[in-house]
Amino acid sequence: MKYAGLLGYPLGHTLSPLLHGKLCRFMPEPMEYDKLEISMENLELSMPKLKALDGFNVTIPHKRNIQTYLDGFDASAQKHGAVNVVAKVDGKHIGYNTDCIGFVRCVEAAGIPLQGKVCVVGIGGAGRMFATECAYRGCQLTLAVRSQQVQELQAGTHKDLMELQQKLAAISGNEVAVVASETLNGDFDLLINASPVGMFPKVDAMPVNCEVLRSVKAVFDCIYNPKETRLMQEAKAAGCRVCGGMPMLVWQAAAAQEIWYGQRFTEEQVEQVLQEMEEVLL
Repeated sequence: MKYAGLLGYPLGHTLSPLLHGKLCRFMPEPMEYDKLEISMENLELSMPKLKALDGFNVTIPHKRNIQTYLDGFDASAQKHGAVNVVAKVDGKHIGYNTDCIGFVRCVEAAGIPLQGKVCVVGIGGAGRMFATECAYRGCQLTLAVRSQQVQELQAGTHKDLMELQQKLAAISGNEVAVVASETLNGDFDLLINASPVGMFPKVDAMPVNCEVLRSVKAVFDCIYNPKETRLMQEAKAAGCRVCGGMPMLVWQAAAAQEIWYGQRFTEEQVEQVLQEMEEVLL
């Protein structure tokens, strides 16, 4: 029996235990996978409990601060500066980033190329990962954030956003624009929603105005509940190619279990689990 779980706070809406339960039936031994609802304030005190596990997933708000307590990092975590999987390797706790694997597999399967002009809405852990991956591919990036964040950047008081903008520009070799999501306009090959806007239960919310979708070729929404967000519906109506967050969730979870078990899934096995998970949201 392997023991794993999901570290985050809060975790009320998560599908991860169900998903990992479906995946592990293809693996050589069963897994007990639990929700590990731990606040930022209690993380340090909880590390002995976490390190007793075979591994664990990491979600908001711990993807960056968990790094303080780890012994090392895989190249994927170093590249993106965030950890969403921890595994025990030869007695040491190593951080990985399988979100990127899930993201790339998801958009590739939808026939959406990661190239050209890309707008990322939201700069939390997921948004930074999406933007970094696109930067390494030479995309021309626009970061859409709250208007207050734009004002702080212009005033020189938002150091974190300034450093991110400079880092992405250095990686991509292109200038990186930072604009207010409320007034976003322009033409984009791909628009990525990395914000929670549109997530259940506030399913009518939109991260950007509908008008901008007329000048967008493709939309990826990292939200997986609902299965089809209002953004995706409006994008379809505007003629965009669209992809939701469920395939990314399933592929990143499969990659995590491959790390923990040291054994790969077949594509057919992952696709079977994806279909089962999508039926859950019908």
